[in-house]
Amino acid sequence: MPSLGLVRQIDEQLRALDERLQGYEGLVAERRRLEAARAALTGDVVKRHPRLSQDEVAAFLVEHPGSRAGDIARALDAPLVNISQHLHRGKRTRFERREDGWHLLPGGEPEAGEDA
Repeated sequence: MPSLGLVRQIDEQLRALDERLQGYEGLVAERRRLEAARAALTGDVVKRHPRLSQDEVAAFLVEHPGSRAGDIARALDAPLVNISQHLHRGKRTRFERREDGWHLLPGGEPEAGEDA
């Protein structure tokens, strides 16, 4: 059984990294613009992740409460920064971060009819 103190330390480091990643949204967007410009000039194909909705993150958390942002990103094959954006924009209104990870707040379920 792992030490709870060690697990808490790791959780805090993960939370700190998630918060630091929030500042890179602009850089990620600029990188995508440059990749698209390069692809247009060279004819290369740019691998793009499909757009992910906050409802898809919510649907994942219905099935996997307590997941970390990185786990959600891997499971949904989405960039971590996008998952972090959705979680932080919905924090306290739709999502809640606890010691064990992210949870859906009551009433935060995905809209009916959403594909998730």
